[in-house]
Amino acid sequence: MSATTTTTTHLPPPKPNHAFTRKPESKVGQFFWRRRMWFESTFVLSMLEPWEKILLRYHALTDSSNNVVSVLALLFLLLSSAILKYMPHHLLFLRRRAMYYLWGQEGDERILWQWLGLTANEGSSAVAGVFGAHKEL
Repeated sequence: MSATTTTTTHLPPPKPNHAFTRKPESKVGQFFWRRRMWFESTFVLSMLEPWEKILLRYHALTDSSNNVVSVLALLFLLLSSAILKYMPHHLLFLRRRAMYYLWGQEGDERILWQWLGLTANEGSSAVAGVFGAHKEL
């Protein structure tokens, strides 16, 4: 028996498509491409999401007399989006790390609730169990 291998001559385009980062063929295109890559890498625009780039472009193009307020509003918007997007995941990570540091291994969360004295049979509400609202003094 002989093993046969087949090769495909046409591969599908890679996803995500990074064609805009490839060097163009023309000299003029290469000139502007170098300037664009320099600008994006200097000011780290490549890590921003598209809506953040649009917001920054809009802010740069508008000539407002109240620049301090617009800069503070922009910083508040970026910070609040970071908190809403990344804080829940980071809190879960911190909880897992705390369990690891307390018991030396990642384990069942019920052990943590038992250790804190907040088992499921003491109260029906998870929020009341977390804040200890159902406990008597």
